[in-house]
Amino acid sequence: MKAVFVGGGSLRLLGILRGALKERKVFTGGVIHLHDLDVSRAEAMGRMLMKTPEYRGVNCEITWGSDLERHLGGADMVSVILRAGSMMSYELGADASIKKGFASSDNISPNGAFLALKGGPILMDLARKMERHCPNAILVDFVNPVAVLSGMVNNHTKIKAMGVCAGYTNHMWDLSRILYGLDEQLDVFDVDVAGVNHISYIVKGTAKGKDVFKELDAVLSAGWAPPELGRHLPAKTRRSIIKNSLGGIIRFYKELGVLIFSTEGDGMQHLDYEGAFRRDHKNWKPRSKAEIRAHLKSESKARVKMDMSFRRWLGRETPDKFWSEHWRTGDLVFRREDNDIFVKIMRAIAGAGKYKVAVSSLNRGAVEGFKDRTVLEYSQTIDRGKIVPAGKYSVPDVVYGITSSLATYQTMLGDAIASDNPQLLAHALMAYPIRQYSNASKQLYKELARINLEEIQPGLREVADFL
Repeated sequence: MKAVFVGGGSLRLLGILRGALKERKVFTGGVIHLHDLDVSRAEAMGRMLMKTPEYRGVNCEITWGSDLERHLGGADMVSVILRAGSMMSYELGADASIKKGFASSDNISPNGAFLALKGGPILMDLARKMERHCPNAILVDFVNPVAVLSGMVNNHTKIKAMGVCAGYTNHMWDLSRILYGLDEQLDVFDVDVAGVNHISYIVKGTAKGKDVFKELDAVLSAGWAPPELGRHLPAKTRRSIIKNSLGGIIRFYKELGVLIFSTEGDGMQHLDYEGAFRRDHKNWKPRSKAEIRAHLKSESKARVKMDMSFRRWLGRETPDKFWSEHWRTGDLVFRREDNDIFVKIMRAIAGAGKYKVAVSSLNRGAVEGFKDRTVLEYSQTIDRGKIVPAGKYSVPDVVYGITSSLATYQTMLGDAIASDNPQLLAHALMAYPIRQYSNASKQLYKELARINLEEIQPGLREVADFL
């Protein structure tokens, strides 16, 4: 197969492409093209891939550059891994949101909506290029908010798009820790999912062939205690996993009877918005622009340091033991990701198997009670270029209302971006189901529009006039 990666210098690609190259059928005789505006980052990734044990003996061409259209022809899959807009506007938007009582994230939040406005034109431009050069290729979007952008592409272009999330493997970690006391990513769960990205639910499934709900009931009734987590994880991360991820699954299973698929904080908080906001922001203080610049400068230095650390290995010996063990030192960039959703999608497209995955796409009759064109995250089966719902699903009644509101809001955002309609954008923003239609939400959206004014497409800049 031929795969094109927009944002091809992203360090997370190393583990993903190692996982794909492991299944030799995927890229034997194929092409991996790494597109990045910073060609040096794409080149570093390409050359590192050529050092991996998985690449040996695979007759696969790896190329890199910044001329995208030249390399789209013949692509079977095009993926996008990038962050749209400036970090300054995002951080200013985060502070504005928190000040008015709204959480901020790059996905399900008012601030996340404005990331969609900045990423949307990029995705639409890419989809139009794909229509010309590779109309049958699948667009796999990793740009948040993935539901908004994948729904937009599906509803307004001829390209098939899927929104994917790194959290796809969260349940493999979380359920392994809860059910078996193992701090491992076990691929022993066969689950079916329905909801929206970052807050979808396991509606049926098995763990090692046994009913996952019965297994969970048995473990919890026996007096569950969290396992010891790997020391390669920072202490803060270990505490967060136990308190938020595992704690969240267990809490909402006991309180609401729902089993969360992917424990993402900005999604779960919608099941306890006020409580989560108080806990997360009790010590929050507004920052000056100077303080934000200092923070961003520090983050930029950390990224440069990470890139330099990565590139240093290009000039060093990397025996097989390095590739199997080095990640345990905490350098997770080098860990092979066999179960990552990108890996399963590439295997399916290449004909190396039929895979069931949870991705964001149009409903198409899969989940009852939703329009066909509404964007949802649910289980779908991919077999080469064919993508079909893996079953017929129902969202649990207790969370149907919040799920429906979020899905409709995300679909409307995509429509507003594609149609360049500021009035529809205002309607979409007000449909976000936290303090809906309130003066607080209107004032926040006006402030976010001001902060992001120069970064969103001209046709949407009048959105404040309709709020």
